[in-house]
Amino acid sequence: MKNKQGFTLLEMLVVLLVVSLLTTLLMQGFAYILQLRGRFLTQLSDLQQGTLQEHWFRSSTTALVADYPDIPNANIFKGETKQFQGLTLSALDADAGLPMPMAWQLVSQEGNTILQYQHSSGEVWEVSRWLGDSGEFSYLDSTGTWYPTWPPQNLGIKPPQLPKAIMLTGLRRDLPFTWIVQLTGRDNTPIDFRLNLDL
Repeated sequence: MKNKQGFTLLEMLVVLLVVSLLTTLLMQGFAYILQLRGRFLTQLSDLQQGTLQEHWFRSSTTALVADYPDIPNANIFKGETKQFQGLTLSALDADAGLPMPMAWQLVSQEGNTILQYQHSSGEVWEVSRWLGDSGEFSYLDSTGTWYPTWPPQNLGIKPPQLPKAIMLTGLRRDLPFTWIVQLTGRDNTPIDFRLNLDL
């Protein structure tokens, strides 16, 4: 009759110890992967949101056009460090191609800076928000000089109605960002062809 040999108590303890170590390592690795996945999804969502916000700003700003200065309630472009307003062909609240008044503003509120869009009816939409009182608009002329306001003060000559570009500086996730938008519209006052019509 053969002797039946089994595991000794010491061997069983060693096996249990090895299995528990492997289980612990696997669980820690799984938790780390879940943490990385959460961070990745947060950053991806943040990146998509930031891209959408920048697209809204760029699309409405690049389509700014000059208005007729001699008509009542003309939407002549005016820019300051905390806001600018004018006439755009790509308003966020209207079909593309329709000239609509709009404004972009930086508003300080409860320790935050809010980037907001104001459309033709006066309704305001919050587009972005960051901590602190930072952020401003700047305006580029044809010589490559940036100004805090448009039209520039004490320039000595009459500037065109629109700047060449508009720059927005601000913060996103505590990191500074700069958006520079070149204006594609004509920077001169449009010719009023209505004056030449023989009706």
